[in-house]
Parts: sequence; C-alpha cells; structure tokens
Amino acid sequence: MRRTRSLFGLGLLVAGFAVAASAGAPPPADPRPSRRDAGDLIVLEVAGSYEAMGRQQAELLGDDLRRVYGLQKADHDRAVAQGGVGAAALDVVGIPVWAAIGGSFDDSSLHDELAGMAAGLGVSRSDLMRALLSLGGGSTVFAATRGATADGAALIGRNVDWDDGLGVRRPVVVHYRPDNGDLEHLFAGWPLVGLPTVGVNAAGFALSFNYFETDPQVGMLLPQWPHRRALQKARSVAEGIEIFEAARERGISTFMVMADAAGDMAMVECTPKRCAVFRPDGDWFAQSNHARTPEMIPFDRYRSPDSFDRLAGMEAAVRAAGVGRLTPAAAAAILRDRSTHPWPNASNVANLYVLNAAIVHPASRTLWHATSMEPFAPFGAYEGFSLAPDTTSVAIAASAFAGSVAQVRERASIDRARRALHAAKDGRTGEAVGLFDELLAESPPVLDPTRIALGAGHVKLAAGDAAGAQAVLARARAATASDDVRIDALSLSAIAADRLGRRDEAAALHAAALALIEAHPEWNVYGPQAELARRGTSEAIPADVKPVTSPYVLRVPF
Repeated sequence: MRRTRSLFGLGLLVAGFAVAASAGAPPPADPRPSRRDAGDLIVLEVAGSYEAMGRQQAELLGDDLRRVYGLQKADHDRAVAQGGVGAAALDVVGIPVWAAIGGSFDDSSLHDELAGMAAGLGVSRSDLMRALLSLGGGSTVFAATRGATADGAALIGRNVDWDDGLGVRRPVVVHYRPDNGDLEHLFAGWPLVGLPTVGVNAAGFALSFNYFETDPQVGMLLPQWPHRRALQKARSVAEGIEIFEAARERGISTFMVMADAAGDMAMVECTPKRCAVFRPDGDWFAQSNHARTPEMIPFDRYRSPDSFDRLAGMEAAVRAAGVGRLTPAAAAAILRDRSTHPWPNASNVANLYVLNAAIVHPASRTLWHATSMEPFAPFGAYEGFSLAPDTTSVAIAASAFAGSVAQVRERASIDRARRALHAAKDGRTGEAVGLFDELLAESPPVLDPTRIALGAGHVKLAAGDAAGAQAVLARARAATASDDVRIDALSLSAIAADRLGRRDEAAALHAAALALIEAHPEWNVYGPQAELARRGTSEAIPADVKPVTSPYVLRVPF
C-alpha cells in the first residue's frame, strides 16, 4: 500500500516519484472475499454487511488471526490478574455487557464486525472484545499540502510503532466494500486491531490514528467509535471533525490526523469525553504521541523523551526531503529516517518498532503500505492500492538498505536482544542475565551500548546481584547516554547502592536522578522515579521495593 501514484484519475504527475519495475493491480471489480500476500503484507478484499465482513476476515486470516487472538487474550488475562478488584469487575461484568448491548449505541458497526469475526474464530464475543482491548503503542506521522507538496495535493506519511509479538502480528490492509451505503474504504492495521491505524475512503478522505495516553484511556459507557465512522462517512476534513466532536463518548483517546482530496488537513486531539482541533500555522506538520493543544495538554500522560525525539526527527526528515517538493517517494524516504540518533534502537522515525509504514494521497484515493515486517518495515518496497476507478498502482521501490549485508548483521544482533528481553519478560531471570552478559561482551556495533547496559543492570538487580548491577549500570550513566537512559540508570544504581548498604552513595544517585528529571519539565512520565528519588535522598529504600524501570528501554521489539 504505498506506492501507487501513476494514475490518479485527476491526471496528476508528481515529479521525482521513483517507481519499481512492476505495477500492481487495482482493487478487483469482483467483490468476492479474497486474500493475497504481498511479501509480509496481508491484503484482504471483503464485501457485504459488517458482520459478514468480520466473518470473511476470520476465514481469510485463519491461523494468522488465531495467533494474534491468543497473544492478545493472554495479555488481557495477565492484566486482569494484576489489576485488582476493579479490573476483575470490568472483566466479569463490564465487558460482557458491553459486548452484548454496545452495538445498539454505536453507528460504526464495530460490534457487528466483531460478532462476525468471533463466529468465524469460534469464540465468544466477550472473549474477542477482551483480546481487542490489549492495545497500545506509539506512532510518528506527517501531513502536508498545498505549498509543501510537489503537486499541491495533500499527503500523509505514517509509521505505526507497535510490537509485532515476534512476528505474530503481521501488517494487514483490508479493502472494505460495505453494502449499507457506507463509503468503500481501505483500512491498514493488523489482525484484530478493530480501528484503522491509517485509511482512505472513496471520497478522498484520509485519516491516521496516533495513540494518545490519557486517564481514562477508554470510554466504557457504551462508546461510539468515530475513528471508524469518519472513514465510513466523511467526505472532507470538516465532516471528519464534526463526526468526532458529535460522538457521545469516544471509545479510546486519539490524535487523529486528517486530510482530504481538496487539500485540507487538521488533527483532532480527543479523550473519551472531549475533543480539541489542531491546525498548523503552515502547509505541513508532524505528530507523535503528545498533545499540542492547550485544551488537551492537561490530560496528556505521555509527554516523554521518546515522543519529543520522534516528533523532532519527523520534522527534521520532512525538511531534509524538501518542503515544497514532497511526493510519495519522498514520503517513503522520510519514513526510513534514522538521523535523530546514531542507533536504530532509539527514538528515530524508522525505529525498530515500526509495524505499519504507510503513505496516503487522498486526491487519488491511493494508499501505499510497506510489504516488509518489523523491525525493518519502512525499508522494504511499498505496494500501492487505489480506490479511484480504472487506476493502476505502481510500487515504491525498496531502499538500498533492504537485503544488504548491513541489514543482515543488524537483524542478527536484534534477534539476540529480543531473546534476552523475552527471557526477562517471562521471568526466566537467570537466562536473561546470561543473554545480557553475552550482549555486553559482544557489544554489537548496531545497538546502543548504554541501553544494553541498562537492560543488563535491570535483570541483574532482579536476580539479586546488586553489586553486578551497580558495576554494569555505570556504563549506562555515561555522559554519552541519552537522558532517558541516564534517568533510569541512576534510579536503578541508587536502589543497588541501598541494597549494598552504601547509603551516602545511594542518596547522591537519587539526587542526581531527581535533578535530571527536574531539568526536563516538558516530560511527565518520570513521576514514579521522582517520588522514589525524593524518598531515597533521606532514607534507605527497602529491598522489597521494586524498581520502576524495565529492561524494555533497550527499545528492541519483542
């Protein structure tokens, strides 16, 4: 889904659009359900009622859907087990009620589609809803129009950052042909995502869904889902905004970037209960996962270095590509950018967590999607799909990095780091320590050594080796480390020092962590570390207090 650009029934020619040698076919006129695999990308054609299209997806996805269902249902069950009485009540009462009657209050047909999918899987609607609710993640997007693009039309480029579960979640593009009067549309995501991460409809309205962490995150009082409804009904950005603002309660918080065939663009920032509209001062903007509007900043729970770094990286990549000359091919280059940090396992635009990489040109009703998987999704070829009649789509070629010796070496190091993270996550602490020691000894040149040291320090501390943790964490506190690594490393080192009885050293480390946190008032994600640091400057932290950091700061998907 990403590289189509020749036909546009509007006669648009985009300068500098590099194409691959082979052309893809337009969506078939035959509406019968079908599946084909374009590299790692699954492409589905579904038609009829939403319940029928849900069942069709279950049948076409088969084991791919069953694996995702199992993964996400297990995540949900673990969260309930750790969540106390409230989580248990929601699981036993709230979700079944929501699954049973939610469709009566929602006009997006989400419940109908899930009913068909549940029937196709052979599971209850409540269990399917439980698996659907185990979502989260980050994203980095740009939207440009008029003076910023080569043809003056709107353009969206988007990387969806979300763990693929070691290849279980494959990227999917679904071509919906509803029979109830809704607009035909393309919907990008993965099996059992429920909501479009990126999409475009036959009227030339496009949207891109970025995760917005708020409290509450999800609206449970019989919510509506404008995230779907806008793609089904809106013909313009103005109509898309109206659909979001009119919703009684939105199912989940979102930053929703919108663009249309007329060249308009905007973003809504919405919690379940309220929305604000963001419009840029110029002809383009970028977005990651923190709020931009004064109305929404107070509700934002993810003002993190990761989000700020990705936003700055996307803005720099757009400028480097040439504002005023942006094309789909240029968008692909932007999505492959790693210039923010020298390491791939850092908060770059093309970080290792990119699951969906997509480009949308609303005027031609065209969406391109990468045909390769995480952790290198943006670097492969992009296949194009257009909803415009009689349109042929042309692929965007893979980058030179794809398939290179450098990529092969990088993949081997990433795979080793993934094994270490899995061992830590699964509680196989001794194995995790050994795997991290191997990574430390190897010091792979493609992974940030300070992040490896941080992960190693965490698992050693979890294994009861405070002295070993203290020694290795010194590498993660180096001046060359990024501030997010240093904050976590100082916090872990202070806990280790307390466990070793080095009270003065622990107090100094806690104070250093607190000073670094307070030097960044733009971040709000370090409250637990700050609270621990304030306590630790005056008293010893008991050995049963668990560290608030995790080895996943290694930023390698698992």
